[in-house]
Amino acid sequence: MNDAHRIGRRRAWQFAVVPLQRVGDELEVLSTAAHAARAMRFIERVLGLRPRVRLVSESTLIEALQQRFAFEGGVPEGMRPGGVDLGFSRLGDSGD
Repeated sequence: MNDAHRIGRRRAWQFAVVPLQRVGDELEVLSTAAHAARAMRFIERVLGLRPRVRLVSESTLIEALQQRFAFEGGVPEGMRPGGVDLGFSRLGDSGD
């Protein structure tokens, strides 16, 4: 099973993380500065891997999440990273 499948769509959006590549026990991922600590804890605790985070802008992360882990009709409210606006309203999700 590849790392994208291990993370899954729900967790990718919840933890604001997109896997890039795995080398041994290290997983390189995209995340933002606001979410990096939480993404790293998730990768260590749940996947048992050492995280290597490549920090990107909010817009770059949203684009990567949409490409790899798209939801039809926008992202469900409960899957948004808590307390930080990743600009989901720009994706057509009214938040209702």
